[in-house]
Amino acid sequence: MITISAVILTKNEEMNIVRCINSLQWCNEVVVLDSQSNDQTVALAKSLGARVFIHTQLPPFRISEQRNWALENCDLQGEWIFFVDADEVVPQRLSDEIQQICSQKDNRYNAFELTPRYFFWGKWLKRTQGYPNWHARLLKRGEVSFTGGVWEHFAPGAKIGKINIPYDHFSNSKGLSDWLERHNRYSSWDAERILEFLETKKFEDLGTSRKLKLRSLSYRFWLFRPFARFFQMYVLRLGFLEGWNSLVLCFMYFVYELMVVIKVIELKRKQTGLGL
Repeated sequence: MITISAVILTKNEEMNIVRCINSLQWCNEVVVLDSQSNDQTVALAKSLGARVFIHTQLPPFRISEQRNWALENCDLQGEWIFFVDADEVVPQRLSDEIQQICSQKDNRYNAFELTPRYFFWGKWLKRTQGYPNWHARLLKRGEVSFTGGVWEHFAPGAKIGKINIPYDHFSNSKGLSDWLERHNRYSSWDAERILEFLETKKFEDLGTSRKLKLRSLSYRFWLFRPFARFFQMYVLRLGFLEGWNSLVLCFMYFVYELMVVIKVIELKRKQTGLGL
């Protein structure tokens, strides 16, 4: 029998972990890799039968490295490994599709990208978030790994397919404070990558050719990122058709990109000996 191991990366996810694990009961095992939670995440995961490992990275936290640590150190039993975030839920239709794909003996792919339905304040923002928006989630153990740091993707050499049935993503489930904390980390990573590009003119770990082109443009014209991001989400993707929820989320991402711009300026001033 082909086995599937689900892996969930967590830190202080007591609000989400039960819902997530309950949607993964079709997997042969559920493994939680925790980053030193100080709430009930670990206890809840164990009570639901998950195997729990603890691994804390030195900052900054890189999702690709944490996932690779799970692949190398968590004694995963499945031939296929399915990575899920704690604030995500796998519907029945998707679980059926994944099991069917993983049971194929002549599968020409050893990795699959999946797409989320992104919910914000109870509404699926299909246009605003550019559905389908592909994420590296399912891979064959021993054949594929991750790269890309914060914006993780499959390492070169993976034979990648796509699964069109979406999973549900509740990214704002812990509120604005948590969103700001996470995106503060992401903005620091982005700012460092932009400065690295400005100095070397080289791109590394940016994913597929399409993502490479988009991110390279954002690096070259970094000063305009807040306005470009808002215009892309709210106007080009027709986010304005999705009401108040979309407007608020687009402003949140405007703030995120503004944080990136400010941090690039701060890094450049530090390099030249100027004060903040």
